[in-house]
Amino acid sequence: MSMTNVYRRTGDEKPAVPQGPASFYCPVSMELMSDPVIVATGHTYDRQCIAKWLAQGNRTCPVTGMRLRHLELVPNHALRNAIQEWATANGINLPNHYDTSNQPVFKVDDHHPKNILQGHEEIVWAVEVYGSRLFSASADKTIRVWDIDSRRCEHVLEDHTRPVLSLAISGSRLYSGSYDFTIKVWDLNTLTRVKTLSGHTDAVRALAVSQGRLFSGSYDGTVRVWDEDSLQCLEILKGHTGPVRTLVYAGGCMFSGSYDKTVRVWDVQTLECKAALTGHTGAVRALVASQDCVFSGSDDTTIKVWDAQTLKCIKTLEGHEDNVRVLAVGETSMFSGSWDKTIRVWDLRTLECVRVLEGHTEAVLALAVGEGVPTPGSKMLVSGSYDTTVRFWDLSTFRCARKCDGHFDAVRVLAAHNGHVFSGSYDGTIGVW
Repeated sequence: MSMTNVYRRTGDEKPAVPQGPASFYCPVSMELMSDPVIVATGHTYDRQCIAKWLAQGNRTCPVTGMRLRHLELVPNHALRNAIQEWATANGINLPNHYDTSNQPVFKVDDHHPKNILQGHEEIVWAVEVYGSRLFSASADKTIRVWDIDSRRCEHVLEDHTRPVLSLAISGSRLYSGSYDFTIKVWDLNTLTRVKTLSGHTDAVRALAVSQGRLFSGSYDGTVRVWDEDSLQCLEILKGHTGPVRTLVYAGGCMFSGSYDKTVRVWDVQTLECKAALTGHTGAVRALVASQDCVFSGSDDTTIKVWDAQTLKCIKTLEGHEDNVRVLAVGETSMFSGSWDKTIRVWDLRTLECVRVLEGHTEAVLALAVGEGVPTPGSKMLVSGSYDTTVRFWDLSTFRCARKCDGHFDAVRVLAAHNGHVFSGSYDGTIGVW
């Protein structure tokens, strides 16, 4: 942009204040910036103006209207120096860059309570609990290790080169699957990388462990089986014709759900394919298992119930009006969350829908069953939604006992453990409830 000054003349021909390049002026106040800062979208504002905007409770970029993934204000030193040089050359005095005495007080902690943990810069794709630690995997390529009691980030595991999509814990090891096609093996005691497992040719979206073997489901359409002792690949399970999205263990077998609309059943010991379960007319996105059955949720709006021993379809559960995105199992019920904004409660004995839980205003993306939350002794279903909220449902009355705000974007994943619920969001934050 040209640095040529533009002078406006009044009627008596006295020079007005020189006009600098447009980038020197705050998009909010339209005044020359004395302390330019960059927000999460990459746009620059004068610190005083954007701080006031945020202090009023706004969480969007004023120029684009996009939701801010974080509230950090990064000084734009290069632009500030350019403005200072131009102002000096034109005899304009700028306020002290660091004089904040007249600026509104804005602290991130004021708007991110202590139960909202910040650190990730992108979507949180997975959360797992091990003892007193929480592990969170993110699209920012990292895994963060949080101390649950102090709610502080103790360590950042950095070795993946693309988003981390899945986590699994077994013994003293953490496994992480990524869009970089690899699985990293981490020692939970030393928080160091033990090994990188390579072989997949696309993203590793699902991980599950059973009988000393790690199963990894990938968008390359295969399931790889790894020996936990030697960390060697034992077998490549082929058969799916689309990405493998989800894995669950039941009755001595590993079940894999795929975008090819099928569920395949693999014997954990022999690694033979015992069956290909067909019937869905849309991608299979979710699998869960009860004592006797495996449930598969699909984009075709239905849930199919499979006998874990005979591998026959017992029933097709209908009622949702859009994609079934997530499933969870409790002691007496199975729960399904859908793009239709509802949660359905299914009796495990009769396989009938006994309740439809309504309240979310956008798609339900995550479910978890927990005890002692939010009060000791209580049993709750917890749901996370595109509407940015976490809801707690009392399993004795099926009423919404609590609605939690705090995230600024969709709640993607949930985990319940020892009286706590952890939520991971598209905004990169972790909620502790």
